[in-house]
Amino acid sequence: MAKRPGIGDHAAIAEAWLAATLGSYPEHTARFMTRDGDPFRNPVGHALKESLPAIVDGLFGDTEVSELEPHLDDIVRIRAVQDFTPSQAVSFLFDLKKILRRSPGGSVSEQDLQRLDARIDELALLGFDLYMRCREKTYEIRAQAAHRRVSMLIRAHGLPEEPGVLEASSETSPGNENHKRGEGP
Repeated sequence: MAKRPGIGDHAAIAEAWLAATLGSYPEHTARFMTRDGDPFRNPVGHALKESLPAIVDGLFGDTEVSELEPHLDDIVRIRAVQDFTPSQAVSFLFDLKKILRRSPGGSVSEQDLQRLDARIDELALLGFDLYMRCREKTYEIRAQAAHRRVSMLIRAHGLPEEPGVLEASSETSPGNENHKRGEGP
């Protein structure tokens, strides 16, 4: 990683950011992600170790934030299917601001910090968009799976596969007399 005057050692910043990001996981999980470098056994740790330094280099350089999307996507895609709220899933991006303020290896000018803060904010917005796309896709997949299961049940019970068949059969089933008259819940 190249060192840019006044900003500090990119590798040290990426390492501190990795440690802060691993802090969002349970201790035993973070330990595993730190030790095992195999991308197949440890895809989360691998993604973090590969993508965070690339993002640091890109933020400090002249790289457009949008060009960092593949690296950010590698991380956010994983966090979108884990037990993180949306804010927790992208909070690791804001940890970088704190790390920059206590970074050794050069004094960072206020102007550099403001520029980096703006780029990190832009990256966080992109991260949130990526998170939402992943969650939407997850819910779409779940809805399709539920639809397939219902279709299989309909076929298994010999019911006609027509639109509205579920609504019609629930209105005429025993115990739903209120629905036929338009009463009830």
